[in-house]
Amino acid sequence: MTPEQYRKIRDGLDARPTLRQLVLFCNHWLPAVPFVCYPVLLVILNVQWFALLRVGSAAALDFMQQIARAILVPGITFWFGTALRARLNRLRPYEQPGFVPLVAKETKGHSFPSRHALSAAVLAMTWLRFFPAVGVAMVIITLLICALRVLVGVHSVPDVLFGAALGFGLGAVGMWLL
Repeated sequence: MTPEQYRKIRDGLDARPTLRQLVLFCNHWLPAVPFVCYPVLLVILNVQWFALLRVGSAAALDFMQQIARAILVPGITFWFGTALRARLNRLRPYEQPGFVPLVAKETKGHSFPSRHALSAAVLAMTWLRFFPAVGVAMVIITLLICALRVLVGVHSVPDVLFGAALGFGLGAVGMWLL
């Protein structure tokens, strides 16, 4: 995204102070939702596992493997995305001359893929595997996070699209196909 393209977005937000404040509020708080909810999912899964163990169910071992997936798939995906991002080290949009983001950041490089998008997407897939209704809500939150990262000027569209696609893709493969 060029500074001129972003300036149009920024001008539109600056012309609507209430919308601008809503974007800033959501950008600050919405990314916390998947990360706060993930430990809740792990607690729920472990409570279910202990219930299976208590009644001596043979399904307890299979369920333990599902819990391991719920931990390993997001962890490996996050690690892979972080390593890829460090290797590629693409510039952030605001590192271009004349680009003034809505949210000031000092981070240099490490823009592609967006780790917020990748992490939210893989966590959404993890929720989707166990609790589809919550998973759908998490997918919607992921898409909003992607849009917000672009609106505030800290990522470009390819950064968030690739991050989300990688998170959704690796999450789907890890949670359903492996």
